[in-house]
Amino acid sequence: MDSAIVNLLWHPQAQFAGYLLAEKLDLGRLHGVRLETTPLEFGVGPVESVLSGASEFGVASPAHALEHNPEALSFLLTIQQDSPLVYPVRKDSGIETLGDLVGRKVGIWPGGEDLEFRWMLHRAGVDPECVERCPMADTVGPFVAGETDCAQITLYNELRHISEMGLAEAGLRLFVPSTYGAALIKDGLICRRDLVRERPDYVQAVVDTVMAGWARAFQNPDEAIEISTAAWPGLAHEDQSTQFADIRNLTFVGATSDQGLGYPDPLHTERAAQALRDLGQRVDDTSVLALTEPQFWAASPVSFKLRSYL
Repeated sequence: MDSAIVNLLWHPQAQFAGYLLAEKLDLGRLHGVRLETTPLEFGVGPVESVLSGASEFGVASPAHALEHNPEALSFLLTIQQDSPLVYPVRKDSGIETLGDLVGRKVGIWPGGEDLEFRWMLHRAGVDPECVERCPMADTVGPFVAGETDCAQITLYNELRHISEMGLAEAGLRLFVPSTYGAALIKDGLICRRDLVRERPDYVQAVVDTVMAGWARAFQNPDEAIEISTAAWPGLAHEDQSTQFADIRNLTFVGATSDQGLGYPDPLHTERAAQALRDLGQRVDDTSVLALTEPQFWAASPVSFKLRSYL
């Protein structure tokens, strides 16, 4: 039986419930593969892991692929169909608009995670280079401590931790990318393009396994939450339950509603490309068009797409 390593975009948690469930329950055995997930290693993101051959698949976004080596990558699935990111500031900081961030410090995840933030600033008429972006693995701690004026956080994880650390959400002002037409999706499934060309049956088996995992997760949330909670030391059941509910809300919108679970909407790739163009970076249109490979999702069993579930 073939094995397939999927490099996650963070530590195991409910954000990746479908992958974790497919691995734990060995759902790939029905498709001739065995899925294995590995957590993010800071300094070596999922794209780098896939390109180096350390993993066959990775959880990454179209933006990640376009900013690295789109000619060598294929984008196969999209689970979350909306951006999960927000950017909080304290209401008593005097920061009322994005323009007020000029000259201020913003905590950003390392490894090229700031395209959405820079595009949001650009669309608000603010020069991104006039805002100090501070790469850091932990954006919450420095923000709560007052070491940064703003932070890149997710709705389903860091925002809750900020509240747990004593900063009530009522005391925060949130800059939301969609307000500025700058939302970019975060999680999707990628692999090397040569794998698509040389071993399409293998790629199909992995796509089917991932789809089976996510379909079962959404149909059996208690099971998904239990497996997610057990996946990493110290995770709390209540926390994972809330996170999984947030992931569901980010998933069952947009293209999921129109096409079905997992649909890799080419519009997401085009939006990431437009963000790069607006910020003055050259984008090869041929690479943009070729990046998304929807045929594997299309060939996946209809039952996994949960159309009757919507």
